Amino acid sequence: MTSKELAMHEKLEVHEILTFKTACVAKTKMFVDLVKDDKLKKILEEDLELSTQAIKDLRKILKDSSN
Repeated sequence: MTSKELAMHEKLEVHEILTFKTACVAKTKMFVDLVKDDKLKKILEEDLELSTQAIKDLRKILKDSSN
């Protein structure tokens, strides 16, 4: 098994994290426009950026492991 290959249970765990992160991004996007506090809004926007990047990374992991 090469370093890019994942066992089935690892793929399932990555998929589970991906699903959770996607739900978090959707929820944060709903709330970011409702927030009035500038500090909190900035935190939510930063979280959106980081979570979006995490989703891209997780998708790449799953894609690379299926090749």
